[in-house]
Amino acid sequence: MEVIAVAGIVYGTYVAYNSYKEKEAKKNDPGLIFHANDQNGDARERKIKKRAILARLVYGMYDRFRRKPEIEYKEWWTKVHYHLVPLESVLTEDELKLFAKELEDERQHQYFGVFRRNKDSPLDEAPEWVVAIRGTEPSALADLHNDAKIVLEKLNSSTLIPLLYYVVWRLGAQHGYCNVNVTGHSLGAAAGLMVCRRLALEGGAVEGHFFNPPFATLESLARSCAHVVKRVFIEAMPAEGEKLYDAAKRAGSKFFHAVADTDNTERRSKALAEFKTLAEANWSPYLYLNKHDFICREFLKHFRKATSDQDRKKWYSSVTEFSKLVLGDTETFHLFPSAHLVTIETYPIRPISAHMLWNWIDPHLSYKFNHTKLSL
Repeated sequence: MEVIAVAGIVYGTYVAYNSYKEKEAKKNDPGLIFHANDQNGDARERKIKKRAILARLVYGMYDRFRRKPEIEYKEWWTKVHYHLVPLESVLTEDELKLFAKELEDERQHQYFGVFRRNKDSPLDEAPEWVVAIRGTEPSALADLHNDAKIVLEKLNSSTLIPLLYYVVWRLGAQHGYCNVNVTGHSLGAAAGLMVCRRLALEGGAVEGHFFNPPFATLESLARSCAHVVKRVFIEAMPAEGEKLYDAAKRAGSKFFHAVADTDNTERRSKALAEFKTLAEANWSPYLYLNKHDFICREFLKHFRKATSDQDRKKWYSSVTEFSKLVLGDTETFHLFPSAHLVTIETYPIRPISAHMLWNWIDPHLSYKFNHTKLSL
């Protein structure tokens, strides 16, 4: 009982702290991030100025899902001169019937919204159209289910993906892909990356800004757990711990490689071809990463070194073979050849806070910017 009580106090403290930080984030004036006479710096880096606006749109989706009063959640986007466009006005009558099941699920879970910039907006660098996608709400079982799909690379089976893809495609086809931005946080970042990756492969690249996108496959989680297990083994058994750890690692690696090597020549060829197509399309999403966020920081390691045809981990995921064998069709969203990395550092003793969206709201945020490519 004492353990449960302590856990309850910790969770309550976390919820209160996060709520306080969200309220403080809402008070920030996003207009401060724009300067009319700013002609200096790399054009790609100047696009980061949109960060505070895009984060506010995503927060609007969070508060809408939380059933907060309309006058409260609307402030997230009205103060940055956007209005929410009903999906019914984006899709045709036939498309509404075609996606009836997905629309029903979307009305229940309210994952994303379509926003259009107001004509009187003074923010010239703001995109005309934005699709903003919220992340995980721990109280929503459907969200936790989708999080599990991310780990297994099965997010493509979520009802969120086909509707989201079609909406973004429809906006791009009607208004020009260059006038559409997609943004999301956490689960929403994963969904946005998957959809934008598909569109880029089809020749319809849209600009994407993704906050704390998860890099949490079975393989990456296994590596993280392995480091913890190694420390436990060595501390518990200084003499034999490392040998036992190495033996277990070899056995696990042998098992996954055996699964991954089962008739996957065609899948590897397809994955490499997609990687090269994305490189030719010059699709390069903006990834907003916190170095102390264990959910997204693997992206920093992933883009640290260039790749080659033999370095499969950069363009091919063996986890897809394991998941396909057990669960069916899979799709990777986290493997692409180029990205704009926007990184910050918060306190390492607050790993949960490091994942929160409010870290990105401050217009005067100090960050590092790097455009990185994994050339073949």
